[in-house]
Amino acid sequence: MNNYLAVLQDAAKAALRCRALHGFALHRPCDVYELIGDSDTDLQFVDIPSLEGMYLHEDAIRRICVCGRRPGGRQRFTAAHELGHSVLGHGTMVDTEAELGDVLPSSPEEHAADVFARYLLMSPRAVHGGFRGRGWDPASPSPLQVYIVSSWLGVGYSALVNHMGLTLKLYSQRTREALLKMPVKQLKQLAALVATTCDVWTLDAMWAGCTVHTQMGDVIRGLSVQPRASNVLVGCGPSTWVCNSVGEELFAVNGGGPVRICVSRRDYIGFYKYRYLPE
Repeated sequence: MNNYLAVLQDAAKAALRCRALHGFALHRPCDVYELIGDSDTDLQFVDIPSLEGMYLHEDAIRRICVCGRRPGGRQRFTAAHELGHSVLGHGTMVDTEAELGDVLPSSPEEHAADVFARYLLMSPRAVHGGFRGRGWDPASPSPLQVYIVSSWLGVGYSALVNHMGLTLKLYSQRTREALLKMPVKQLKQLAALVATTCDVWTLDAMWAGCTVHTQMGDVIRGLSVQPRASNVLVGCGPSTWVCNSVGEELFAVNGGGPVRICVSRRDYIGFYKYRYLPE
């Protein structure tokens, strides 16, 4: 048991070292797509519904595959999980839909890769900073606050709820269960203030310097000015925009600072390096 716990602790430390090596401060979000893009590993989005993710390491080939049909936050967690297999030296690994992200992973390697992903995307300092930097208490957050911070960290709502409750022990099991009962569809409506089933990105000064990995149809709020003649956004209400074209542009957020908004086709299939290239 002690050896098993040591393996998980080593996975968490490896994730934090990986952040530092690639220039992602512990109190800030970690852009896993850019991190993988800066490495010698290819990132590919595939159309295999039964597959959650895969790390392929054969001869000179190193490739991370992620199912392109999953929600954005889940795709990023899967990418981080597969990167964990690479960094931790597990060799080629295949993760099916039923395996990845379980509360109790199926093997020590899967558990270690999950821990790596959690600490890479949701380091303790980044989680605390995401709430306290916005004047919120991470020990008693509202569902909407968790949704906003989960978007900032690049993870799904339930992933952050479980990490805060089960890993970081920030609140009780009762609070965790109450947060999980909140439908994400309802949170999207609350955040967007318009009817949508797509992801909603509530930008503020803490987003300055970040990249927002969106898909067509996603809703953006919090830009400081109307993006006139934008190639990727269209206005749909007061301080609200919808991603309507593939590409990437720089904008300013409320409170100052630039943010890069990247828009891909919905359920994009292909290599990451082509993800934001207009057709």
